[in-house]
Formats: sequence, structure tokens, C-alpha cells
Amino acid sequence: MIEMRTTSDLDTALLKGLLQSNPKDIHRIYDLALPSVIHWVLENSGSEEDARDVFQEALTALFKRLKQGNFNLTCTLKSYLRIICRNLWLTRLRNQVSKEAPLPKELENIQVDRPMEQMLERSEKEQLYYTHFDALGEKCKQILQWFFDKTPLKEIAKRLDTSEGYIKKRKFQCKKQLIEAIQSDAKFKELSAF
Repeated sequence: MIEMRTTSDLDTALLKGLLQSNPKDIHRIYDLALPSVIHWVLENSGSEEDARDVFQEALTALFKRLKQGNFNLTCTLKSYLRIICRNLWLTRLRNQVSKEAPLPKELENIQVDRPMEQMLERSEKEQLYYTHFDALGEKCKQILQWFFDKTPLKEIAKRLDTSEGYIKKRKFQCKKQLIEAIQSDAKFKELSAF
């Protein structure tokens, strides 16, 4: 009998489905984690095809680990797959640079601990923030950047040849615009779900 411990009932059901090669559950795993893997690989010198390849490798490795038994998932299934795919993709990039092409070793030794999971989620949140920050108008970006750099209000007003009251109002508007853009992004909702 295979023993399996996870952080949620959904993850347990999906892993059991993967172990039984249930097409419906495998499709749900793809829907759950593949989009974020594709996004990350595209942002890191890869293509959608590359992302699908590493995702397939990750699922195959996960399937092998499940068959061995005593599988303990200490984070969400989605985070686990993203971390494995990230490691696989970084290995491929290193191999391309060094012109070596050995396949990565089996993934039995990959430990997904809480700090690694937090680091991955923090990285995705930062990426989401910078995407929306970059989409702001130049004045908004400039004002917010000066505030983040702890530039005094008086100095900002002087640089822009305006009043401190206007700068306060503008900073509030820009910050609100940024927060609303981030919160309306589907990626934000996805990251907030975990």
C-alpha cells in the first residue's frame, strides 16, 4: 500500500488520480500548475514548448516517486511542481551554457521546504508588482520610486516644481492605481489562493 501525506484533500485526490493514470485528474494537474510554469519559463529564456517539456518531466518524476510510496508533500502540489520545473529548467540552462547535455538525476532528492516555497512565491509576487509598476505612467513611476527611496516630500515637490499637497495627492492616486491593477490581475488571485 502506498502511503501519501499532503496539505490538502484536493492535492491528495489529484495525486491518487495521477498514480492511477486517470486522464481527468492529470488534466486537472495540468490546468492547476502548467500556466505558471509556462509564464516562468518564458520569462527565463525559454519557450512554451520548453515549459511543456519540463512540466512533463516533472510529472513523470512525481509519478515515479508516488509509485515508490511514502510520499510526503509539505507544500501545495502546484508549488511543488513549479519548484521541480524551475530546477529542471535552470539545470537545462546551465547545461546549455556549459555545452554538456546530461539529463538531470532523478528528483528523489529534491526537498521542497517552506523557505524554498516562500522564495518562489515572493519571486512571482515581485514579478507581478514590477509588471504593473512598469505599466504606470512615467510621472507615477517617478513619484512612487522617490517615495520608495525615502526622498522627502519637500524634495520631490521641488524636483517637480509643484506643491507638497499636490505630491501627496498624486502619490495616493498612483499607489491606488497600482494596487487596483495588481489586485485585478488573475495572477494576483492565483497567488492569493495559496
